[in-house]
Amino acid sequence: MNDIHAERAARGAAIVAAYLTLAPSHPGIADRVMRANWYVAEINATPQDPWGEGEEGLRDALVDVLHHADGWHTPNAVLDPAISAVDALPAGWAEAYRTYSTMPQSPTVDVPETDDLHDLRAIVGAATELLMAGPAQHPVTANGIADEAETRFLDEAEAARFGAIRTARHSATTATS
Repeated sequence: MNDIHAERAARGAAIVAAYLTLAPSHPGIADRVMRANWYVAEINATPQDPWGEGEEGLRDALVDVLHHADGWHTPNAVLDPAISAVDALPAGWAEAYRTYSTMPQSPTVDVPETDDLHDLRAIVGAATELLMAGPAQHPVTANGIADEAETRFLDEAEAARFGAIRTARHSATTATS
């Protein structure tokens, strides 16, 4: 498997692990947005882009989560419920965050009591927080970030699979020669 895919999957696993550890004690909307920013700044940083910021940083962290989920869950299985969770937030939540107003009450965050980093609920929870941070801070939608992340993930995953197949076929050819 391609090193980039493995590196991104490892960062995605770290994001999900942080979600499972931190989300139960800090469930508010503002907490979740700040946690998503922390994922980007502390976990998603790469040598190529150590200060990934803004919506691009959120998108890239979400791509990492999708790489982590790869092989266990499809992008749609992760993104559809995450988008639905953002859509279910109280009206005006993003505007309240941007203007430092009183935040509406956050719906209960269902953090699974598990240490399984491939639990779909844990992956969706981390993805939801990344999607929440987009519209809370930038003129983007959760759908827009999800679409960009899915496209980038599919391109990278396809390249990883192509490389793995090419390597396996090359190894098989040289073994029979």
